[in-house]
Amino acid sequence: MKKNLKGDKSREVYFERLDKIVKRKNKKVDFSGMSPYEIINYLREKDIRKNYKVLPSNRFFKRTVIISCCMVFLVLSYSITGTYSVINQNIEILVNKIDGKNNESDIIESYLDYVIHGDFQNLINAYRNNSSISIESHLELVTLLSSINNISQAKEELTLLKNKISHNTLVRNQSDHKNNVYKLLDNLFLYNSLEEAREILDKNVQNLGDEIRFKEKEILYNLLSNNPDNALFIYNGIDLSSINDIDDIISYSKLSVIFNRFDNSLNGIIKTLASDPENTDVLSVIDMIKYYDMNKANDSLNFFIESQGATPELRFIRAIINIKDVSKTQSNLEDVYEFSKKYHGNMLSNGIRLEILTNANRLDDVDVLLNELKSIKDKNFYVYYILAKHNLKLQNYNESLNNITQSIKLNSDFALSYDVLLNVLVGQNKILNMNYFYLKMKSLDILNTYIDKEFVLKYTNEFNDVNSALDILKFSNKISIYESGLKYQAAKIYIDLKKYEEAKVKLREAIALNEDSIYVRTYGVLLLNMGEVGPGIDSIRRAYELNPKDILNLNNAGAYYANIENNIQRAFSNVESAYEGLDDSYSEYEAFIIRENYFKLKAIYDNATGETLSEEIPILDYLY
Repeated sequence: MKKNLKGDKSREVYFERLDKIVKRKNKKVDFSGMSPYEIINYLREKDIRKNYKVLPSNRFFKRTVIISCCMVFLVLSYSITGTYSVINQNIEILVNKIDGKNNESDIIESYLDYVIHGDFQNLINAYRNNSSISIESHLELVTLLSSINNISQAKEELTLLKNKISHNTLVRNQSDHKNNVYKLLDNLFLYNSLEEAREILDKNVQNLGDEIRFKEKEILYNLLSNNPDNALFIYNGIDLSSINDIDDIISYSKLSVIFNRFDNSLNGIIKTLASDPENTDVLSVIDMIKYYDMNKANDSLNFFIESQGATPELRFIRAIINIKDVSKTQSNLEDVYEFSKKYHGNMLSNGIRLEILTNANRLDDVDVLLNELKSIKDKNFYVYYILAKHNLKLQNYNESLNNITQSIKLNSDFALSYDVLLNVLVGQNKILNMNYFYLKMKSLDILNTYIDKEFVLKYTNEFNDVNSALDILKFSNKISIYESGLKYQAAKIYIDLKKYEEAKVKLREAIALNEDSIYVRTYGVLLLNMGEVGPGIDSIRRAYELNPKDILNLNNAGAYYANIENNIQRAFSNVESAYEGLDDSYSEYEAFIIRENYFKLKAIYDNATGETLSEEIPILDYLY
């Protein structure tokens, strides 16, 4: 038939496509990735009698029969009518049907390009139409559906996944299957499908119950089910000295941050680095510690150094914690050097060193290190990540995008890579699906509350989406029950929404965990706005006692002396100190209020002579 179609370009092109589909030059054939038409042609060419052992599954066989019947119909139509009219009408549909599976596979293989360009619908369609979808791809489909707020369908896919994984027989050494179970559980937790999570936990407790990562999932289940005592009981039963698997040590280290046990977390990081000095997961643990409570992080680290000595591992951790402090550039570099000297050629230390040098604007040293990194022939995902992060800081967005794309292609499970990709796309002013990046990162690193804090700020500051921010905080506050900063973030959002009672509850919870002057100050101003003047003034005075150098506390002290005590001298002294301490770290609103308060007082008070030019003292504004 093809011979008879010679000279008809519109029909020849379809047969050329068919030829391309069936070509397999010197390649081992993978029938699972072939369409029915490809299988038929391959078996026909190789003699089906010799290849009966590789016949497709029942599902593929049914599709093969259907498409074969369609082809027979076309041939019979030609034989009966003697024309190509039926072929002309139907062959394009047939070829597209046969070729569709390959197109879907191509889309899935290039999923990152579709994410970058925001083409989520085509991705979703490709995953859904892929009959041989893997567990990994199925989880990606769940993330994609949720990111476009199609939660009900995402949960349906999770149920299908649960059934698929549950039907597999679990043997203790089947690491892939175990990882699938843990990934499924994380997704069930993320979408609050706690009943199904409980079912999976109960089904696997006999085989996996002694494993640390399984205990992590039990802890998460109890925290999300509002049973913190049970969660803490499970955690306290874990002994770090008996853990040897690196992933389990990392899991324990993160759980230790969640339960405010920085000592156990630091011991876990030290043990990880001693066994695997290139382990990139320690970066997430250190981020969790640092942004949980910076002061406590440094206090815990200093205690370790005093008791154990300044080991290379502890010095390296210290450098990462203080990486943004330019005043500590030299000591940070020395700390990193000691670590890299012990673990020669360490790439993890090169990444930290590059960031320290870049922050300090030591461009000559940066260029030397960059050239070393670029000259590496077989770059791993972390080298590309380092380069991407560096180019992002310099706003070289195109280079950074190329680097981070390479990094993710080499390792799609490193959560921090997606943060770089997100910030690159923000820098390029691309239209973003912020939900996707949050859900993707959390599905890869569900315990990491630093991710939650970062996205709360992004949703509120860059996208003005307080509802999404609150949803994140409701989830993370259930997990990190001792983390006062998360409760304070929720309180601030409630204040912006004028939900003062909810804000009051969250601030009390935060202060009960940590009497930080910021929390106390915010609580005091909130009470004033709610008409509770006495307790509000007490809290403002307490905040000043806790930190008399804080600019906002100074402003509020001035407002207190002006509004309550009518003491203009003390009011002016405090407000003037706040005014003189202003810098770029304060918001435009905060700076505006402080300046306005200062000039209100300056207009009626001569600081040099102490003379008051008006008996009427103006009302000053407080700041949260």
